[in-house]
Amino acid sequence: MPGWLGFRQRPLHPLGRRLRFRLLRWLSNRPPNSKRIYVVTIGGRRFKRVVFSDSHQAELAAARLEAFGPSGIYPALVLQREGELWVEYVEGEPLREADREVVAQLAGLFATLYRRDPRLEPIEATPFAWALHRDLRFLREVGVISQGVHRVLDEIAGKLTPKAVWVGYDCTDAILKNFVRDGAGRIRGVDVESLGADQLLGSGAAKAAVRWLGPLRDAFLHELRAREVPDFGAYFPFVEMSFLAFWQKSSFLEKKRRFVDPSLFDRFLGQ
Repeated sequence: MPGWLGFRQRPLHPLGRRLRFRLLRWLSNRPPNSKRIYVVTIGGRRFKRVVFSDSHQAELAAARLEAFGPSGIYPALVLQREGELWVEYVEGEPLREADREVVAQLAGLFATLYRRDPRLEPIEATPFAWALHRDLRFLREVGVISQGVHRVLDEIAGKLTPKAVWVGYDCTDAILKNFVRDGAGRIRGVDVESLGADQLLGSGAAKAAVRWLGPLRDAFLHELRAREVPDFGAYFPFVEMSFLAFWQKSSFLEKKRRFVDPSLFDRFLGQ
C-alpha cells in the first residue's frame, strides 16, 4: 500500500514556542525567520521538510548534505525540489551538557568537516581580514563598544591576522541543541543550515568555545589536533575574534539582546 495514505505533517516546533516567536517579533520588530520546518510522517517513518525562501538556498544546502552523505554526520538528503528540502529525521536526544566524551565525539564530527577539501589561501584572497575590521567598526558605530575599545581591538586584530588561512566546511551554528545522540550512541548534527562551505576553518570551534565549551576548550582543540585537521591553531585567536565580532553584530541586528555582551572582548584587550 503506498505510504502517502499515512502522510501526516506538523510544524517542527510546538505551538507554544511558535506563538512566543511571533509575539517576540511583534513586540521587538525582530527580523522574521525566512524558512519553515515540518516533521512529516509517512507510513510510520518520520522525515524533516525544510521550506526555504528561494530555491538557491535549498540547492546549496542539498549540495553540502550530499558531500557528507556517506559519513552520516548530518541528516541524509531525501529530495530537493525548488525551494524545498526533504531530509532524514534523526531520532535521538539533543545534547544538553558537555563532558570529555561529548567533546571527543564532537571533535570527530568536526574533523570530518575540516578534512574535506580544505584550502590554504592567502589572507588577502579571502574576505576574512576585512570582515573583522568591518564588524568591529559596526559595533563601534552602534554603541556596542566605545571608540577607545574599538581603536585597541582594531589594532589587535591587525596583529592577529595571519598571512594565510584554511578555508572549507564548518558548522556555522555549533550550539549543543543542534546535535543529538542517536540510538546507537553516535552524535550527529541536525541543523542542515549550519553545514557551511567556504568558511574560515575553526569558526565552529570558536562558537562552541564561547557558548558552551568553557574549561573544555583546550581539550576540544587537542582532540581536533589529534585527528590531524588543517592546522589553524597558530592563528586561532584571529578566528575567535572574527567569530565574536560577527556574532555580536548579527545578534544586535537580529535583536537578540541577551547575546550582546561587549565584555566578551576583554580577553583580547589584555593582550
